[in-house]
Amino acid sequence: MTAQLPRHTVLVASRDPVLADVRKKVLEDAGFEVILATDLKALREACEKHKISLVMIGYSLPPSEKRRVWDMARESSKVPILELYEHGEPDLLESHALFAHESGTPEDFLDAVLKILNAK
Repeated sequence: MTAQLPRHTVLVASRDPVLADVRKKVLEDAGFEVILATDLKALREACEKHKISLVMIGYSLPPSEKRRVWDMARESSKVPILELYEHGEPDLLESHALFAHESGTPEDFLDAVLKILNAK
């Protein structure tokens, strides 16, 4: 499957470098530009320097760090935020421009990204 909006930039926030790399590869193979942020400093720099289309928050982040990612992303833009979660309920409360997706296969989260960006 190829992305219908190929030059969008997705910021992937994750504590797990292996998961972040997998997400990056899947998104890049679909035509997206991807910026990885495995710490808050990298996240802040990415938000300040790049025109981000979507922020993806990985499930490896603890709830308090997910909230900091949300706050930092909101300081610089109003782009959609996609929270991935493994089981149960998402950690962030649903609010404007927040999407939650129970993480499954790589194709599954790619479909979620495409739906969000096509809805913009």
